[in-house]
Amino acid sequence: QARATATAGDFEPQGVSMLMSALSKMFIKNPDAGLVEAMQGRARETAGDFEPQSVSMLMLALAKMGIKPDAGLLEALQQQATATAGDFKPHDVANLMWGLGKMGVTPDAGLMKAMQRRAIATAGNFKPQGVAMLMWAFAKMDITPDADLVKAMQGQAMATAGDFKPQNIANCMWALATMELRPDAGLMGAMQRRAMATAGGFKPP
Repeated sequence: QARATATAGDFEPQGVSMLMSALSKMFIKNPDAGLVEAMQGRARETAGDFEPQSVSMLMLALAKMGIKPDAGLLEALQQQATATAGDFKPHDVANLMWGLGKMGVTPDAGLMKAMQRRAIATAGNFKPQGVAMLMWAFAKMDITPDADLVKAMQGQAMATAGDFKPQNIANCMWALATMELRPDAGLMGAMQRRAMATAGGFKPP
């Protein structure tokens, strides 16, 4: 961590994201404050060069470690995400929105619109975890998604129900209930069947 802090100015956007992601995967909740400050500073400086995966990876990592970006970095990354939204893959959309939701941050209007548009356009490629993460994020933000997005995500959830893990089922259904969105009959049936099939994998709250 000390070496990374000392050489922060040499880090490229992908390097910043990969380092913070690695720390989050090591379950490090309180990384060195100097390192966090240095990496956030470098991310601010290079925000315009961040690719979608790097934006989403960094936001996800910070959220997992319980770190809320400073206002300057948050604004810069949201602007970059909005500008590059057309290149976001489903997991990038899900990770970015989940990270923001976990931090208790409501995306600005431009980013929210761009991410919803992109999610609808790529809905058919969302995996169960991505569907669950995205819906969970909206619920945490206390925002009801556009009707078209809800329809698209429910359709994809139904199509991939056989691959849903217990945590995906729980998060998806919790999110719909929290947003007071009633699942359509097909999704409700598919989730109930999958829940029964994987009942042994459910953990207590």
